[in-house]
Amino acid sequence: MDSTVPAIQLQAIKKRFGSLEVLCGIDLEVKTGEVVCVIGPSGSGKSTLLRCIAYLEDDFEGAIYLGGELLGRVFNDGRLERVGGAALRKVQMKAGMVFQQFNLWPHKTVLGNITEALMLVKKMPRDEAEAIGDQLLGKVGLSEKRNEYPSHLSGGQQQRVAIARALAMHPEIMLFDEVTSALDPELVDEVLRVMKQLAEEGMTMVVVTHEIGFASRVADRVVFMDGGVIIEEGTPEKILKNPSQARTREFLSLMAHEEF
Repeated sequence: MDSTVPAIQLQAIKKRFGSLEVLCGIDLEVKTGEVVCVIGPSGSGKSTLLRCIAYLEDDFEGAIYLGGELLGRVFNDGRLERVGGAALRKVQMKAGMVFQQFNLWPHKTVLGNITEALMLVKKMPRDEAEAIGDQLLGKVGLSEKRNEYPSHLSGGQQQRVAIARALAMHPEIMLFDEVTSALDPELVDEVLRVMKQLAEEGMTMVVVTHEIGFASRVADRVVFMDGGVIIEEGTPEKILKNPSQARTREFLSLMAHEEF
């Protein structure tokens, strides 16, 4: 990816569910190699924003560019019109997404969960796909679990498999949506360590999280959302320790209280 072109560029993104406007004209740029953590109360539009970037929500207003390429839209006589098929998939595959729920196939082994998309989508030979799968399992510390089934893994291990599965498609961008919120507290750190390693390797990442400590240590920039808008954004030092907006201060105070 050209480092001079934003990895992600959002222009006036609006999204409704019925009469409820969930995103109210979001503008955001993420640089190549940047880690952006998005924080905010439940219902603020954080997860919907990620789903739009991954094109899991297609009925939105505005424009999304991944690596300078328009996602799911074309300009026709100056107007944006939807596009699908190969033109959509080419851009959509720039981003990998990991969800709160692991969504692993229960009938496939750990290795099978990683190799399936490589063989079906990229038409890769099994031995080549398995070599990539084994390399990624080593990366997330699960080489010894390659032949196990998801039901035999802890929640933290399943989430690490989900990260490896997303990485297998060789995305330029990784999107993480509250990936530790369904885990027992003692399992959270093993997943955050893998994410921190990806950040250190230069992966472009957008992370929706309630893990304020992770945002403080790993993020290049923190974005605070509420009510479908970006209230403020800046360095972790600025947003987490010296926010300018009262709503941000209130949210962080509540988060600090919940930790005790």
